[in-house]
Amino acid sequence: MFDLMGLPCRGCCLINRQEAYRWLVVKLKQLNRILTAMIRKLKIQHIWLSAMFLLVSAIPGVGWTETVNYELTIAQKKVTISGTTAEGMTLNGSIPGPTLRFKEGDTARIQVHNRMSVATSIHWHGLLVPPNMDGVPYVSFPPIQPGATFTYEFPIRQSGTYWYHSHSNLQEQSGVYGSIVIEPQHGDRRADSDHVILLSDWTTEDPHSVLRSLKRGSEWYALDKGSSQSILGAAIVGKLGDYFVRELQRMPAMDIADVAYDYFLANGQPETNIKATGGETVRLRIINGSATTYFHLEYAGGPMKIIAADGLDVQPIAQQRFLISVAETYDVLVKIPQNGAYEFRATAQDASGYASVWLGGGQRYPAPDIPQPNLYQPMHRGSQSSIWAFTPSSAMGMPDDEIVSGKFDQPGMMGMQGMSMAQEQEGMKHSGHAAPVNPEMSPE
Repeated sequence: MFDLMGLPCRGCCLINRQEAYRWLVVKLKQLNRILTAMIRKLKIQHIWLSAMFLLVSAIPGVGWTETVNYELTIAQKKVTISGTTAEGMTLNGSIPGPTLRFKEGDTARIQVHNRMSVATSIHWHGLLVPPNMDGVPYVSFPPIQPGATFTYEFPIRQSGTYWYHSHSNLQEQSGVYGSIVIEPQHGDRRADSDHVILLSDWTTEDPHSVLRSLKRGSEWYALDKGSSQSILGAAIVGKLGDYFVRELQRMPAMDIADVAYDYFLANGQPETNIKATGGETVRLRIINGSATTYFHLEYAGGPMKIIAADGLDVQPIAQQRFLISVAETYDVLVKIPQNGAYEFRATAQDASGYASVWLGGGQRYPAPDIPQPNLYQPMHRGSQSSIWAFTPSSAMGMPDDEIVSGKFDQPGMMGMQGMSMAQEQEGMKHSGHAAPVNPEMSPE
């Protein structure tokens, strides 16, 4: 019999100490060879696993992801802008809310706490999300009731610049909005720095009061901001006949923008600064989170190179000035001159005001003013009959049921320039042609 070490039992035979020592050395060498082989095998496995990790990480759209957590608290609060205080709705105590940053492939988990006395919601504008995470109350999910918390969770399946906002009542107009930045799977190194510019419009008037005024067809806002039309003005530009025709038809004046806003904001303020060093290339992620305002965008330091629109990369286009409409996003690259602070200006389309962002430091170089629009240019008879159904009934002294509600769906209806819709559609066939980012833009 032998024991566990392979040595003869003392009761069976006797061996001297020298033989036992030689036997033990042999066994230890065998054990060393076994352990060395195991270590070598483990090293090979480690190298193989490391190589596979790098290989998988290099495949676009595949990689090691993480769950990114945010908490948003929506509350009613008095807010002060340029010394004027009004009731607002804030996200984490501010307007706009925080920028939510992700990487393509991540999982977003966002807890939204409702600390208001009314129901709320958050919609992820432009993101590809499951229907029950889209944030449209009574359509894709039940609204978030006062005092309740809802957790949004969805995969990040794209990259680019987007934004989020309430989809409940007029809460977006009161301040419930913020920006979203999603980096590509393997990053984007086209700029030295990266900044969000979230544009919006702000009135100290209650948004529900604004809506009531618009429904009544009131011309108060045009009078308030000096964009109303007059007999004298119509006579000066040779539109007096059109003016009287419009008055006889009891049509309100056409206006570029319907509401008179107290402020136009960039990141929650009429004027703000971005730190930048001369010679740097800066990426500006521009989001129009306004309620109704289109903005002319211009940078005093030179042309802006547009590299993305609504989250999608585009062929770069250089523009000195271009128009951004409501809810659109554009990513642009700008070069910071060596000396001074240069203004990025967002001017309301009706030229009633603007928001400023200064890039750099030192002496300030403002962007040029936008020319005042011609208020009488839309006045021609061909357009008036076609826009009749757009006009609130109270402005024309008509009961609601006398409005021809389906006018713009009828065959052969007249377009805005007196052209039939069939003619317009025939002239607007673009099959086989790539649409530019903006009709006014041309390649660099």
